[in-house]
Amino acid sequence: MDACRAHVTLLSVSLRRRIAEQPDGEKPSGAQRLVNAFCALVGKHHGEGLALTDYARMLGVTPTHLTRSCKECGGVTAGDLLAQYSLYGARDLIETTATPLQDIAGQLGFGSAAYFSRFVQNQTGQSPSDLRRAARARGMAAR
Repeated sequence: MDACRAHVTLLSVSLRRRIAEQPDGEKPSGAQRLVNAFCALVGKHHGEGLALTDYARMLGVTPTHLTRSCKECGGVTAGDLLAQYSLYGARDLIETTATPLQDIAGQLGFGSAAYFSRFVQNQTGQSPSDLRRAARARGMAAR
């Protein structure tokens, strides 16, 4: 989970750098502030199984507005950010631990191991088991 938080932090740093590139004296736009707040919430609540609509509700905006703001500021949608964060956390746990895949699915907030496996397969082109086997073949130690 620490690696997941670090990944979201990196995404947030990237967005903050874009904001810092604005001309001196210009305040961050509402969209930029919203995206920073969204990244902070994802880092704090990821693994709780929250959907994009839940994050939007916590921020007091619609999912469409949140997605539009993320696209404007970072070039990716809010859903893409959530998927990237989930995938990063999944791969970290799959490739570096011996934790059962069903337990990983639960830790990351997936409703079922089957949905988790489909998500990983769709994002990487490999099943979670194949990712784990490949990591072991590369010599990545399970913790």
